[in-house]
Amino acid sequence: MTVYPMTRLSTLGIIGKFAVALIAVVVIQGILSFKFKVFGYFDLPLIFSVYYGFTLGNPVASIVIGSSLGLMQDSLSGAVLGANGLSKTLIGFFAATAGSKFAVDQPVTRVLAIFLFTLGDGLLVTILGLMVGPGSGAIYSGALGSWLLSAIFNTLLGLVLFGYHDRWSNATTR
Repeated sequence: MTVYPMTRLSTLGIIGKFAVALIAVVVIQGILSFKFKVFGYFDLPLIFSVYYGFTLGNPVASIVIGSSLGLMQDSLSGAVLGANGLSKTLIGFFAATAGSKFAVDQPVTRVLAIFLFTLGDGLLVTILGLMVGPGSGAIYSGALGSWLLSAIFNTLLGLVLFGYHDRWSNATTR
């Protein structure tokens, strides 16, 4: 068996660029939500978990991406460690499964998917936070309104990012 060092180097370069991009997404999310309160409603790691789930179509890779993004988000947000990790893992898996079963190239499908995934993320993170954290229910009394607002913002931003990617990838393949 012959091992080609150039192939190994290019694979490591791709993985390195990919890891830097994932870290950049979480850091940008953390900085923007700290500086501007309106960015607290956006969830860039969620949008990227859905995006990579749709485009890769590989559940195992999407699980790794989702869990990495979620755990990094947990470490920066101060939330219960692992809540976002589990949520993004499940979302990455379901997005990859949906990407292999349905036509997710249509904007209507993307709108519905991002909206529902955002609501599911908020519900799961809240349930896990209540199970592990202190039993103060007053904090979560207005959760549904913030979930809906976050779902709307994530859907709009996701459509813009998906559209940008579609336009960019079509320009480079022609």
